[in-house]
This record gives sequence, structure tokens and C-alpha cells, in this order.
Amino acid sequence: MSGVDEHKIVRDLRAANAKYVDSAKGDVMAVMRVYKDLKSDSELYMFPDGKKRQAFKIYGTVPVQYKGAVYNIPISIYLWDSHPYYAPICNVVPTASMVIKESEHVNKQGRVFLPYLNEWRFPGYDLYGLIQMMVMIFQDRCPLFARSSGGSTSSSTTQPAATYTHPAMPTPYPTDNALPYPVQPGGANSTPYPTASTFPTPYPSMGSGYNPQPVRPAPPVPPPPTDAIRSSLISAVEEKLRNRLRDKLGTTYAERASMSQTQTELKAGQQRLRVAIETLEKQSKELDGLIDGYSSKKSELEKALAEVSSGEEPTIDEAIDASTPLERQLLDAYASDLACDDAYYVLGEALKNGALSSSDYLRYIRDISRKQFVHRATMRKCRITLGLAA
Repeated sequence: MSGVDEHKIVRDLRAANAKYVDSAKGDVMAVMRVYKDLKSDSELYMFPDGKKRQAFKIYGTVPVQYKGAVYNIPISIYLWDSHPYYAPICNVVPTASMVIKESEHVNKQGRVFLPYLNEWRFPGYDLYGLIQMMVMIFQDRCPLFARSSGGSTSSSTTQPAATYTHPAMPTPYPTDNALPYPVQPGGANSTPYPTASTFPTPYPSMGSGYNPQPVRPAPPVPPPPTDAIRSSLISAVEEKLRNRLRDKLGTTYAERASMSQTQTELKAGQQRLRVAIETLEKQSKELDGLIDGYSSKKSELEKALAEVSSGEEPTIDEAIDASTPLERQLLDAYASDLACDDAYYVLGEALKNGALSSSDYLRYIRDISRKQFVHRATMRKCRITLGLAA
């Protein structure tokens, strides 16, 4: 795996109905950037609470150094929908050629139990720290070993078949025929797993001065006392109840954290709604003021229209008037200037029709041009005085 597919992680988290996609995505990407052989997926999984539902899964191998060699231990990690507020579920995943070595940290089903999981608290605990803790534990006690191939064993450990028959179950402790399974990285000359020569001989070799003694039959093994069986059953029930209580308390803690976050979001939304309501009330008051002003102006306009419609129409000179004498002078000069333009047009038409001779046309044009010049000069002075463009 050359890189982390962020989009696939987000799709798998959403398929598993994760409540905190961003926080879970950051936690998953942080561990997958370090452990390149890990992958993500989503699948149906039976959780310890007895409910089967879609779960986000991290699976692959992690390197573990055991007895001077490095092995790849296959694991799988299932996340709750409330991750990272609740500890995930970890397993070692044996293949058909592997057996699980039971210990205080790994049961016969492959479930991993660590103090790190029992003490899980976000944000102090994450998946990267969890895998580091698993690697540290597996370095002392390897959880997976190769299944025995059926070779010969020492005669000192062989029991008569008629006297005692071993049940068909994996060997809980490593022997010469039950060695760590994970493959050591390297080429064809590398050792795939530790051989019998890797471990020291459990007994001293027979020298030349060895004097064999007659083999005495082993005394019969007494049956275990009833109190021991009772204590063992009580311990098993207590452990099972303790695991269920731990799972229940973890679920309650995750739900409480989710409710706390929801409460925080609701308070923030309440504050935003309060600000929006205050803004709407302010805009409503402004709109009411504008409506009152509009209603007042509308009443005045209707009254003015009623007065105009009831009387005679005003003349154009009365309808258009200036507010100051200087502005009235400017208005008169402008009207006279336009009148001169109209006179030019009328004189031109009269000359075309033969109603006016050329000499009279030129004389009228000269007189009107003098007047127009005076009107335009007056307009310019008025504009300068009023502060308008000349």
C-alpha cells in the first residue's frame, strides 16, 4: 500500500454509520500512514452486546520482533460507531495453518485484552498507541504459532493411545512442532519461521558417563477437588460478567459523550437562533416605520391628485417655475435660446417656399443671432453663480 486512500476510509466509515467521521478518519489515517500493510473495509460484525451490524474494520499485518527475528502478525480491529470515544475490538486472525497461543492477553478465540483498552479515554488514547502496545506485548508472548505437521515427538511426552486421548484442539504453548507462524521478511534464503534449533534443548544431552536408571511408572493423577472446579467456574463467570459490564459501561460512556457533544451543538444553535430573532425583530421595526412613511406619502399624493382633478388644469408657465430669481432668470434665458432655434427653422422654411427674400432672411437671422448670443451669455453667468457646470 503506497498511500492512504482517504476517500475509501470516509466511505467505509459512513457505511458503518460512524457518528464522528472526521475524528475517526484522522485516527485511522494516522495509524495507516505508519503501518503500510493495514487496510480498511466495512462488514457485518457481531459486537459483544449481541447485535450484528455494519462495522468499520482495519485488517492486515504488523511487524513484531520475536526471539531475534521479525514476523508479521495478522490482526483485525473493529471500531464502534462512536469511535474514538470508545475502545475498539482487537483480534489476532489465524489462518488454517496457525494456532493461537492463549495467554492473559489473548483468548482462544483470538480476542485481545489489554489494559490500554480498559483505560481507553479520548483524546489521550488512539489506534497508533494501541498497535504499539500490541506489538510490545506480542514481542514477549507471540500469539500465533504454526500448526503441528504431524511429525514425531519425544517419547518422554507421548502418552499411550489406549490410556489417554488428546482432544483435537490447538496446542496452547509453543513446542518444536508449534513455532511462530508469521513470515520473516527477506528472500528465499531467509528462515520462514524459527526451527527447532532456534530454541535451546530443554534437557541436557547424554554424555559418555550416562548411567540409565529404570523408568518408574508415574503415579496416577488425582482428580481435581470439587472446590477447585467450583472456584474455576466462579472465576470464569466473574470474568464473563466483568467483560459484559465493561462493554456496557463503555457503551454508556460513548452515549454520554455523544449526548454532551449534541448538547453543546444545541446550545450553539440556540445562540445563533437568538441572534437571528433579534435581527428579524430589528428589521421588522424598520419595515413598520417604512410602511408608515409610505402610507403617509400615499395619503398626501391621493389628496393632491384629488385637488388637481377637481380644479382647472394649470398653464405650463404655472406648472414649471423656479424657486429663486436667479434660477428663474436662467430658465427664461434657456427658453429664449430654444425660441431662437425655432425661429431659425421657420425662417429657413419661408426662404425655401419663396415667402421671404434672401436679404430679409439674412437680416432676420442676424438680429436673432444677436439675441441668442445674449441669452446664452446670460445662461453661462447664471450657471457660474449657482455653482453649476458652465
